[in-house]
Amino acid sequence: MHTIAPVSDTRLRAWAVLARAALTPAAYPRVVLATRAVAPDIEDAADRIGALVAEPGSGASIAELAACDLDRAERAGAWLLTPDEPAWAGLGFDDLDSRDSRYLDAPVAVWVRGSIDPVSVLTRVGVVGARAVSPRGAAITGQIAGELVERGVHIVSGGAYGVDVIAHRAALAQGVATTLVSAAGIDRVYPTAHLEVFDAVAETGAIISEYPPRDGVEPPRLLARNRLVAAMSRQLVITEAGVRSGTLATVRWARRLHRPVLAVPADFGAAARGCDLLIGEGHARPVHSLTEVLTALGETAEPEPRHPLAY
Repeated sequence: MHTIAPVSDTRLRAWAVLARAALTPAAYPRVVLATRAVAPDIEDAADRIGALVAEPGSGASIAELAACDLDRAERAGAWLLTPDEPAWAGLGFDDLDSRDSRYLDAPVAVWVRGSIDPVSVLTRVGVVGARAVSPRGAAITGQIAGELVERGVHIVSGGAYGVDVIAHRAALAQGVATTLVSAAGIDRVYPTAHLEVFDAVAETGAIISEYPPRDGVEPPRLLARNRLVAAMSRQLVITEAGVRSGTLATVRWARRLHRPVLAVPADFGAAARGCDLLIGEGHARPVHSLTEVLTALGETAEPEPRHPLAY
């Protein structure tokens, strides 16, 4: 069960309208203006925006689609987390708000399967990296994620092939909550091969998505997801990344949000050259042991054994 502040059905539906409108290009500028100062007149803004037609020729209004979103989410065991709820402030999304055009805006609200409680109270570390991960990268990812979990650190990742799913599985193997930020609708599994991981994450932790039920995956959404992983993480650990890896986009977001970035240096293979690039350009700090990860977090006050990584 998730812990939420009492929110009226009217206000919840208003947030659902604005969340749906944020996905509609014609309505998006109005949504931004309406939610810059989350005010008592959020319902009035939703009434105005909700009357707009969602897509040319569709005939359905944004308000009608939003009502369907809430109904489908309930059937899927999901719910809408809004800025009205105490947990919102601790998730880091508000750090995305900026007049700087380099930043995307914070999500209006997010859909959740699972419980937000462990996500909102624990130290969170994003562990991300290559999809086509090497055996070395897989071993290092499992080691870092597993040992962080043992020390009470909450793992955040994107549920993708490679490093992402290994990090999630390392937490699940210990029966510990983890957070999966999805680029698909909250009732969808992407990649479909990770169905058991998505279901297990929802049991103990949370799946979070900006996208309502039935929404599919589009390339821009894969990149948009990166900003939420970065925002939710107190620091980002890159265990392996190629020089053209989408992981580098997550690093850019983390740096803009002033989140420390750590990267495991490459060996003689090409799979992790993106890590060397980040380190060489000063965008990430090299990490050789779990102790260095904990020290960067401020989680270790005195020297510990180094726990060297499995190179």
